[in-house]
Amino acid sequence: MPVKTRSTAQGVFELLRGEIVLNQLKPLEPIREGQIAERIGVSRTPVREALLRLADLGLVDIYPQSGTRVAPIRLSKVRAAQLIREAVEVEVVSRAAARMTPAALSAIDAIIEDQARAATRGDTRRLYELDEAFHRAIFEIADCLAAADELEDVKLHLNRLRYLSVDWPRSADYIVAEHRLIREALGAQDAVAAAAAMRTHLRAVLVPLEMMSRRNGIAAAI
Repeated sequence: MPVKTRSTAQGVFELLRGEIVLNQLKPLEPIREGQIAERIGVSRTPVREALLRLADLGLVDIYPQSGTRVAPIRLSKVRAAQLIREAVEVEVVSRAAARMTPAALSAIDAIIEDQARAATRGDTRRLYELDEAFHRAIFEIADCLAAADELEDVKLHLNRLRYLSVDWPRSADYIVAEHRLIREALGAQDAVAAAAAMRTHLRAVLVPLEMMSRRNGIAAAI
């Protein structure tokens, strides 16, 4: 396969993956190769390759006789992703607490303040992006960025639900407040408090899970 084709397929894959995670392509929505190819300005081949990769990740369902659809958000995959994420990030935040510096704390503070402004504006997408930045900053402080990269595919199903539920049923202000609690524990270099605050924060997404299973194309099984 020519390098250009591989590069194009990767670009299409990243674009569609982002649109699915951010709910721009909604659960159960049909995906037509021709329409995607025309919209992006590419041939059908890289679109087909991208869809096969997305199917491997469980983000689309391909039915040979009836086409392709965005996969529902499956509760089993969300629960599995949350469990794995919690196990990793609780350990990582504990390590970060021991490595905190004034510069690292300032970087965390800047992200939280940006989040607070996004919450005030009702900018859900920016709030989500800053949530990712906040957690990645903690991985960086702990010198565990490689672990953050390994979690990316695992988090995809969880991230779909996180984006849908970022302002439901709890307000964005609660998310910012939880980040402030983690920050306070990190600033005090209190690994136990940081781990407890992170665990509480990461489990919050499970609260609306059952309620949301009855809406937004979320499947209880499979």
